[in-house]
Amino acid sequence: MSDHKNDFIDDYIHAKMAMLTWLGKRILPQGHWAGHLENDETKPRLYLTYDDGPHPETTPQLIELLAKENISATFFLIGSHVEKHPELVKQLAEAGHVIANHTQHHEFMPMLTSHRIETEIEKANQAIFDACGQKPNLFRAPYGVLDARVADCLKEHEMQPVYWSCVSEDWLPLGHNRVVSRIARKVHDGALIVLHEKWFPHQTLEATRGVIKFAREAGYSFESLRTAV
Repeated sequence: MSDHKNDFIDDYIHAKMAMLTWLGKRILPQGHWAGHLENDETKPRLYLTYDDGPHPETTPQLIELLAKENISATFFLIGSHVEKHPELVKQLAEAGHVIANHTQHHEFMPMLTSHRIETEIEKANQAIFDACGQKPNLFRAPYGVLDARVADCLKEHEMQPVYWSCVSEDWLPLGHNRVVSRIARKVHDGALIVLHEKWFPHQTLEATRGVIKFAREAGYSFESLRTAV
């Protein structure tokens, strides 16, 4: 595909995500769209978040890379994956990363019954607790969408919904340079950067390296959501 066509597609994705974010902030239940309030007179900060793990081809290498860079990230884990790879969840917790809930089976929450919503949240919480002894207090809905029933369930479990700032659509085989470029266009103080573990492990790892490099050159530091919400 030509660079010109790639640029056109990236412009379209940028505009689409800007519109979805604008719309989401107005119609979705209250939650975190950024890691902290902007302009709080400290060094600008970003928040690396990873969805859909743990994954044996991605998680161990992310742990190693983030340790080398002295960065704590936030991992939104799928309960059924946790049950398959509990040792990876334990390693994430021991490395100091925040462990969060991304449901048990990654289904579109507004289409579920209230009972299924509760089950999806509770089973993932239990799987995570069994793996690392932690009860998650952060939740990101599959596809980023939740309704009032999900928000009520989260409140009952003393959990908070987390949304997004920078989404590159890295579940597609874009190549890590385009992933980084798309994120760079949306980055701002407090931004929640969303990357995915399971689709293209090499792309995710190299995109993480690229994001860290450009962000630090631009004067940003990184924090986990534990210190922000």
